[in-house]
Amino acid sequence: MKTKILGGEIIAFDGKKHVLIDKGEIVYEEDRIIFAGESYPGDVEKTIDVRPNLIIPGLINVHTHSLTAPLLYRGISEDEGWVLYKYLLPIRYGTPTTPPYAQGEDAYFLSRLTILDILRSGVTTVFEQTDNLEDPIKAARELGIRFYGCHAYFNSMPFEKSGEVIYPPAKDICPGFDENLRLIREYQNAANGRIKVWLGPHAPDTCSQDLLRETRKKADELKVGIGTHISQSLTEVNEIKKRFNKTPVAYLGDLNFWGKDVIAAHAIHTTSSDVGIMARDGMNVAHCASSYVKSGIHAPLARYRRAGINVVLGTDQNPMDFLDEMRLALFSSKLNEDDPKALTVLDVFNMVTLKAAQALGREDIGRIAPGAKADLVVVNTRQTHLCPHRDPLKTLVYHANRNDVEMVIVDGKTVMEGRRVLTMDEEETMARAEEAARRLWKKAEAEFGLPKILLERTSKV
Repeated sequence: MKTKILGGEIIAFDGKKHVLIDKGEIVYEEDRIIFAGESYPGDVEKTIDVRPNLIIPGLINVHTHSLTAPLLYRGISEDEGWVLYKYLLPIRYGTPTTPPYAQGEDAYFLSRLTILDILRSGVTTVFEQTDNLEDPIKAARELGIRFYGCHAYFNSMPFEKSGEVIYPPAKDICPGFDENLRLIREYQNAANGRIKVWLGPHAPDTCSQDLLRETRKKADELKVGIGTHISQSLTEVNEIKKRFNKTPVAYLGDLNFWGKDVIAAHAIHTTSSDVGIMARDGMNVAHCASSYVKSGIHAPLARYRRAGINVVLGTDQNPMDFLDEMRLALFSSKLNEDDPKALTVLDVFNMVTLKAAQALGREDIGRIAPGAKADLVVVNTRQTHLCPHRDPLKTLVYHANRNDVEMVIVDGKTVMEGRRVLTMDEEETMARAEEAARRLWKKAEAEFGLPKILLERTSKV
């Protein structure tokens, strides 16, 4: 069926760059765009009129952890600094004496809530890394979002005890690697190709050298990408230096691990030599501005871009307002570099569209053009904080928020309309996720001693 959507303004793609079409039309047939321009000459079976609103390509969030987002980032980790080893890793992955906290239906509904949250901010493609990958895959299929994921696996996961980071003895076998391979066999290209599964070695300090080599070998053999973390903490950097007398980037470079099919999250603590390796080997960096800003960390986004490294954006474990994430990346880069032009609106928009598609090896998403997937987002611009506007892209990035996203279309199917998600019960999702989180918080409070709630509860004043 051919569907025409009428827009007030459309951010389209001319084959080289994004361009603006005033009072334009988009026509898609099934899951592909067949026309984007001022006036379609043919007949269509259905017309959707969203004028005078703005239509943009579906955004691409290239690094998320759906399970830990609602579990640890709703009033626990904020203001606490870098909590990777104190709360995040032991609660998510467990320790030698404690299992992972969220399992079964708890893990499913927490992940489902995050995937739903991601969609509502105009994201049509998400890349997830977790060790409960089957849960977000299930949620993504139900919701209708385009989904890339890798099953996080490791030989030894560190945790903090009495202020010291401890690396347990590494295990020779890695069941998570086998599980990742099973998920590739079972889900690759499911749901009309919306589901893609990559390999997910957690990080160089948590995976053995043999496991990293086998990952690279399997990625080449299966023709799948790799999602990982790199130089995300000084603990990791120091541990790799202690073991191999190299930086994490150089260590993986010497293993011939890097390539254009690798997306590595964070890369916060790197040297000038590391930057040269990253540029040479063509790997992609997932930058998660909200994680760094709230922890008081300067991340070298602008330096990587100047070196020609493909930098894309993710939300990590943080609240999933992707428009806000774009703004944080923009503002923090200007501040870090003391330069108002260190990162521009067009730069950051390309990072969540064309550059993100490049990182995923795609030329048919992150753009509105004939032949591209019909992944479209309608932004309601008839609001006091967006009207009047002269430049729709500047207005979008500097002033819009998730509540302005009116409609989301993925693969030619409308999954949100009038801000109402059509494919999933939001109330049930929130209720089940909240019940799970509150029960798990109570357990964590007893075992870890979570941060004190700021305001004292009282029955009256």
